[in-house]
Amino acid sequence: MKYINELKEGERVESVFAVSEKSLRITRAGKAFLALKLSDKTGSVDAVIWDNAEAHNQKFVKGDFLGIRGDVSNYQGTLQLTIQTLKKVEQTPEYIERFVATTDRDVDGLAGEVAEIVAGIKSPKVRELINNIFGDPGFMAAFKAAPAAKGIHHAFSGGLIQHTLKVARLCEIIYKEYSETDPKIAAMINRDILIAGALLHDIGKMEELTPGPTFDFTKKGRLLGHVSLGLLTLKARMDEVEGFPEDAAELLMHMVLSHHGELEYGAPKRPKCLEAFILHYADNLDAKLQGLMEFAGKDLTEGDFTAYNKLYERYFYKGRPEMGEGE
Repeated sequence: MKYINELKEGERVESVFAVSEKSLRITRAGKAFLALKLSDKTGSVDAVIWDNAEAHNQKFVKGDFLGIRGDVSNYQGTLQLTIQTLKKVEQTPEYIERFVATTDRDVDGLAGEVAEIVAGIKSPKVRELINNIFGDPGFMAAFKAAPAAKGIHHAFSGGLIQHTLKVARLCEIIYKEYSETDPKIAAMINRDILIAGALLHDIGKMEELTPGPTFDFTKKGRLLGHVSLGLLTLKARMDEVEGFPEDAAELLMHMVLSHHGELEYGAPKRPKCLEAFILHYADNLDAKLQGLMEFAGKDLTEGDFTAYNKLYERYFYKGRPEMGEGE
């Protein structure tokens, strides 16, 4: 059996994949076909079933494991499977291990780095809040296993802690730069609030997304979204800290609400303090760089540019500049 990252254009493959997306569609000629997204721990691939689509549609649902035989082709710069035969297979531990995409980082090591950042928070009440959350064994077990998104970026087990740690580091770097070179701006930034907000901004993802083997939205995730869920969790945790400062509470809640930056991107509030601005741009930077790396890694287009990226509405340069001697 092959993993998705081992598929090659022009070959016939027999393997087992998880169904992460499924829809019955109609061609312009009026013929039904099934459009699927199949996944394993190495990634995902689009797939189609042209023949007997309506009959096949009754055989399985999203989340099932399928044993398939199909042909691999190149469709608009990415791989696509045309499925010839399929059968639903039992979700055994062996198959589940194949399908849970995981970070290539040591999550326990990442958790240790989060603990070091928490220890560096000087405000006693803010440190108590963050310690209560990230020192909770049940919370940390779920936090280390959660993805940061259903797709686009960090869509793998361990993705949430990897992304959160990167965002916190970027916020620390930005704060340090302004502290050293522009103290007037730094004086307007509360470092503890900035770092705490970075650690907290995506905690709603743990309730928004299922833990696998295919990552999808929970009912809460569909109805409320991770921003609202994160705010509810944060408010409940702050209420457990006696005498938590009101100003700090309002700023941290604002950072959770505004980290998407703009209303059209799902932010109930736009950033209205420097800490929220820094968090938004750090979060956006890591999400986009990781997402573009994953997109480029799957691209099959020949030449210096990727296929057209529909999300960002552009082509991306994937070459490296020739720098000459001493490169």
